Amino acid sequence: IASIANLVPSQAQTKVRILMPVTQIDEAYAPFLIAQEMGYFKAEGLDVDVVPIAGSKQALIQVAAGNGEVATVSPAELMVGQQPPNNMQVQLFYDVYYKCIWSISVMPDSPIKSVAELKGKKIGVANMGSAGVTFGKAFLAKVGLKIPEDAQYLPIGVGGQGATAMRTGSVAAAVYWDAMVTKMELAGFKLRPLPVDPIILSLPDISLGARTDYMAKNPKVIAGVGRALAKGYVFNQANPEAAVRITWKRLPESKPANVPEAKALSSAIAVNQARMKIWSSSDTGGKFGMFVPKDFQAVETFAKEFNLLDAKAKVDMDRIYTQKFVPDFNKFDQAPIVAQAKAWK
Repeated sequence: IASIANLVPSQAQTKVRILMPVTQIDEAYAPFLIAQEMGYFKAEGLDVDVVPIAGSKQALIQVAAGNGEVATVSPAELMVGQQPPNNMQVQLFYDVYYKCIWSISVMPDSPIKSVAELKGKKIGVANMGSAGVTFGKAFLAKVGLKIPEDAQYLPIGVGGQGATAMRTGSVAAAVYWDAMVTKMELAGFKLRPLPVDPIILSLPDISLGARTDYMAKNPKVIAGVGRALAKGYVFNQANPEAAVRITWKRLPESKPANVPEAKALSSAIAVNQARMKIWSSSDTGGKFGMFVPKDFQAVETFAKEFNLLDAKAKVDMDRIYTQKFVPDFNKFDQAPIVAQAKAWK
């Protein structure tokens, strides 16, 4: 099947680095890889590299420093980063995750039944640049615990490294994102999530952001990145198996080793579809990338309630996100994308 990129005139390609919030990209991020594989970025005149970074906080820091054009950013981290003395000149332009992906879990046979029982314990995180650090603090703060006064974080990595840290008792619990929990369970390592405040789980998690000066100088790039990503999402939902297989093709290391093909595929599709559920919201009217103002007000309330922001801090939502490019993201016909996905082999 010819890619849609081949149906448009050739044009000079603008290099764009998209900084991702994980060290190992997998099928949870398939729309980005689909946009590469099927030529959706190329059709926008973009030569895109998807670059793994150790957490959304680090992605924000790097894009603010000019070490990438676009980054996956946690809204709460950006609200903190825009405060003095940092004054980060970064703005969100495409909302991606409309719900939180984080949980705090223990071993199934652990005597710990609640977050409150983690007082005095060590808690594992993938790394200190992970948004899990922020959400973990919120889970703890809701039961009156603070980091580092009442509990400590310990970077334990992911996968087998994280499993070893939990098996050996180096940490009593771990804060991981949904896809990682599923992958660890696929590898035979079970985790038991602790009950957490549902309000936190309803908060938006990741958006695409860029430096404000870059956005002002390159509006067509920003519009093109978002439109290509929206096409990637449409393709993904039209053919989830193709989404997984494209991920495996572009990133062979993302395919589970020593797992039967059918089991690996079904598990990967489950991970992909669980993540795709939070790529949309009933409050956007079907518009890709649109921000929901009340959700971001909830993030500000959350950040102040859990001492991520000073209670008197001023958050200017016009600096946090822009809806300017949303019409551009949605200027395409979905039908050819769906047909292309269904015909993919």
